[in-house]
Amino acid sequence: MNKITEITEDNIICNLCGSEDVDVVFPKGKAQPAQIVACSKCRLMYSSPRARFVDHEDYEQWEAEGLLKGVTTDTSHPFRWRYEKESGQVRDFEPTRQVIRKLYPNGGRVVEVGSGLGYLLRSFKDEGWDVLGVDPWRELPAHTQEIHGIETIPMTLEAAKLPDASADVVIMLHVIEHLPDPVETLREIHRILKPGGHMVIETPRYDTLMFKLLRHRERSVKCEGHTYFFTFDTLRRTYEKAGFSEVDTRAVGRTLSMERFLWNVGTISGSEKLRSALGSLSAATRLNRLRFTLNLRDMQRIVARKDPD
Repeated sequence: MNKITEITEDNIICNLCGSEDVDVVFPKGKAQPAQIVACSKCRLMYSSPRARFVDHEDYEQWEAEGLLKGVTTDTSHPFRWRYEKESGQVRDFEPTRQVIRKLYPNGGRVVEVGSGLGYLLRSFKDEGWDVLGVDPWRELPAHTQEIHGIETIPMTLEAAKLPDASADVVIMLHVIEHLPDPVETLREIHRILKPGGHMVIETPRYDTLMFKLLRHRERSVKCEGHTYFFTFDTLRRTYEKAGFSEVDTRAVGRTLSMERFLWNVGTISGSEKLRSALGSLSAATRLNRLRFTLNLRDMQRIVARKDPD
């Protein structure tokens, strides 16, 4: 993806408390092209002004038909990294899957928002769940349908207009930080969940030692597609505002290939030369074959329950 970031001149009001008063955390161009601020009242951190297009709008500007063809078989495919990442990280979800199994011993209907290549949904399908994916990048739903036989709607959750109270569980992993209006999307999830249904969210967190040490060099804050940056506290207050209550909260890590780990090291360094050199090294030595689980407690995964109306 060759994305050209255009920054608007519009200041964003706080999505959590509505305040317009902010403190600048990182000026424009420090961590990413957009300025990053923290609400002076509630401390929610977000980009403002932000990129002209958030990710789901930007997809329409650059995606090409058939872009993912062969990604599961061609080791030189430009999106092979994504296939290896998503398929390899299904196992990271197992502790939360155990929580869901206890809540729904007989299964039910699960909707994944931002379902990607469909590997997590496939694991639920294999356990007997009724599954549905939603993802605005049209090539991802096409892949999920072709490879896994799973229905996936090629649009945002709001545009999909799913029926009221039609899901037992909604999963949204590494999506909320990309959204233009997290509270609006959480309220849409609340609408489509059955009474007492559950939502799972995973997103980076910024109340960590890693963030305090690295600041603008921390890998997740440098991601241009990220528009919101949550702590345990601000995420909890955001989903509570949308009508949810906490069930389970974990500080989690993820499975990485050595190739992806070195890419992250290069990103943190801020040196394009080092990142390029590490990329060349990993490609030459096929380090993508080496995988390990790393938990720096820099991500949070929560299970929350829809409160009764």
